[in-house]
Amino acid sequence: MATHDLSKLRLAAGLNINIELPDVDEKRYLGTLIGYVSDRSVLVTTPMLGENRPLLLRKDQTVVCRFFSHKVACAFSAQVVHLCTTPIHYIHLGWPRQVEVGTVRKSERVVANLKVSVVNQTDVDWQRGAGAVVDLSTTGAKLECLEPVGAIGDVILISGKVVVGHVTRLISIEATIRAELNKFEVANSTAAYGIEFKYVSDIDFLALQAFVNSQIANGAGR
Repeated sequence: MATHDLSKLRLAAGLNINIELPDVDEKRYLGTLIGYVSDRSVLVTTPMLGENRPLLLRKDQTVVCRFFSHKVACAFSAQVVHLCTTPIHYIHLGWPRQVEVGTVRKSERVVANLKVSVVNQTDVDWQRGAGAVVDLSTTGAKLECLEPVGAIGDVILISGKVVVGHVTRLISIEATIRAELNKFEVANSTAAYGIEFKYVSDIDFLALQAFVNSQIANGAGR
């Protein structure tokens, strides 16, 4: 994996930044890049756990920031320098010595045909929908629904059962609608989407990975 200086990546404000707390847990919390001053600090919004409830951080705490730049995965470690609460909750991070940069491999995609329920978490005016995940990988899927469930950019929650051998698990995945598609493979579908997984719990990811691997072993790859 190559390393770069952060300033040379020319990141734009508004970029999604996943923040990890290596000394606390293995979760990823979503923040947004506000901007940076080269060789001094990086400003990122504090991840929010609920309405007006910021992620608990402390000065000098080490965090790991992960993001995508031009479809390339990047990561750096930094220390919290300042915690600010006005006009919004945001943090000053110390300037990272280097950023790790690596090309993202395309995930293996397999035929799925999993029945799912869909809830739009961005626009509550959308009714709960029903549909099927036609094919998927561990990072995204093609979703077809009986009725439209959202628009590009909306965050949805899909829930369904995956079966691997004699084990059945109900999984729930938070995803972002990235594209509206016009090709249907499931009878009675009226809407199709390309979705990117936004959050998958560790145990659900293991179930998803096991399902993908079993489909590949059965010759259901795409």
